[in-house]
Amino acid sequence: MRVSPRFRVFVDIAMICFMVCAFAFRITGDFAHEWIGLCAVFAFIVHNAINLTWYARTFSGRYNARRIIALLVNTTLALSALIMLVTGLMNSRHVLAFLELSGGMELRQLHTSAAYWLFVLVSIHLGMHWDGVLAMCRIKGRKPIIVADILSFILAAGGAYFFVERDMFSKLFLGYSFDFWDPSRPPSLFFFAYVCMIVLIAFIVRIVLKFCSWLKKR
Repeated sequence: MRVSPRFRVFVDIAMICFMVCAFAFRITGDFAHEWIGLCAVFAFIVHNAINLTWYARTFSGRYNARRIIALLVNTTLALSALIMLVTGLMNSRHVLAFLELSGGMELRQLHTSAAYWLFVLVSIHLGMHWDGVLAMCRIKGRKPIIVADILSFILAAGGAYFFVERDMFSKLFLGYSFDFWDPSRPPSLFFFAYVCMIVLIAFIVRIVLKFCSWLKKR
């Protein structure tokens, strides 16, 4: 699907915003959480529709290490999204309330872990396409890119703190069925924390790829 770079950026930003807002279950409430989650799924579908040419090229050309990793990341990302969607619908109390699906704590726990793995994999995917993102945002030239790198480093440093503070390792490995957010803390801090963690993971991936590229040239 041929679309303008601005529309691509809009869809990607909307997808990330919906994804982050979907984690704010304790802030938005159950009803809003379900609809925000569906909006995130819709944005995910549009993102994939825009990039159908990637699927068309899957079985053509040579595979190097980066392409193999990209295929693995995208495949596990799609699988996590599917698990999250199915378990989310099974636990629906509003969107599909008329179906009276049983759900259960095990499905809720699986839904939570799949959502957090999706969060990590989307961040890795972003890091692997960081240069393309800068190009679509029309960030060119040495000085603007340096400014973007400095800002990314600052946010990534905050992301390292929030990754520990939000106990993300437990969330990834079935340690949580429900998340908690202290109501005395400003909601804006919650969203800022997740944005910082996205930048952290994307920043690490970008640095690793740059280092591997440097080693290859050596």
